[in-house]
Amino acid sequence: MGLNTHNEPTPEFNERCLVLVQRWENGDLPFEDVVNTLNAYRQEAIAAGQIVNEARAEQMLGYVQHYRGNLTISIQHWERARHHYQQVGNRNRVATIDLNLGESYRYKGDFNRSIRLYRAAYETAELFGDVRLQTIAVLNEGLVLVALQQNADAHEAFKRGLALAAQCDANDPTLPGVLCELHHGMAVVALADDDIETAWEQALMAYDIAQEEGQPLQLGFANRTMGEVLTVMQQVSAPDLPSDPDVYFRAALAAFQEINAETETARTLYAQALSLAKRGRRIVAARMLQQVMIEFSHLGMVDDAARAAEAQLQVVS
Repeated sequence: MGLNTHNEPTPEFNERCLVLVQRWENGDLPFEDVVNTLNAYRQEAIAAGQIVNEARAEQMLGYVQHYRGNLTISIQHWERARHHYQQVGNRNRVATIDLNLGESYRYKGDFNRSIRLYRAAYETAELFGDVRLQTIAVLNEGLVLVALQQNADAHEAFKRGLALAAQCDANDPTLPGVLCELHHGMAVVALADDDIETAWEQALMAYDIAQEEGQPLQLGFANRTMGEVLTVMQQVSAPDLPSDPDVYFRAALAAFQEINAETETARTLYAQALSLAKRGRRIVAARMLQQVMIEFSHLGMVDDAARAAEAQLQVVS
């Protein structure tokens, strides 16, 4: 079942949006400039009566606001984009928006809603034969299951995700990022199960992909995972890599801060605080957890804030 090109954004408009956001992802453009320009694109689409282009601008605004940590604003943009795509019958784009919305609700701690959205996106993607979208849906569901500490189910989701990724177009420029997150997820699950060898193998695969691609988001995820694994391993098996977890946490923070990804910056500080506590630096960890708890609350990440508060109590007790 093919896509109707009449309900797709015009190629020129789509390219402008993609180039703009990519410049921001690469750290070449400030957040405010991206938002202002995307808003100008949206107004241009409204003036021209191009509802699909308007939807595309809303979608991209939701994307950058999400990674900035403005979750409520991102949801508002994505809901408007979803409505417009539904108006023109673009079910494939609706599925993508469902994934986006699921991500914001996951960060807010509304896990049941996020899983429903991911599964709805998967079903639509399956209908259209969009393997890439199916892969991302399964990946994101796995990340929710990790947050719920349902590690066995999360492991199965990531395995399915890797199997689906193997069917994707190898030349798809978004594929490395998806693989990086899948290996990151596998590492987190293995770490929770005390399978340190597997955790290290998966973390290293994510790290290698990120180093090769050089994208801040991927570098942030991969370095954070390396820090978490090395907290437990204590000694790296690759002689050319540092064994100090803080080296990787600092690299992750620098990558996320480069693009003002406030949600991931807060999560990295949380991971580093837990690492410091495990390494006996409890006073520093407690102070960092206090900072993180405030930041999570500010971002509306209720579930994460509660976990940070619980972790702080354990550290100071």
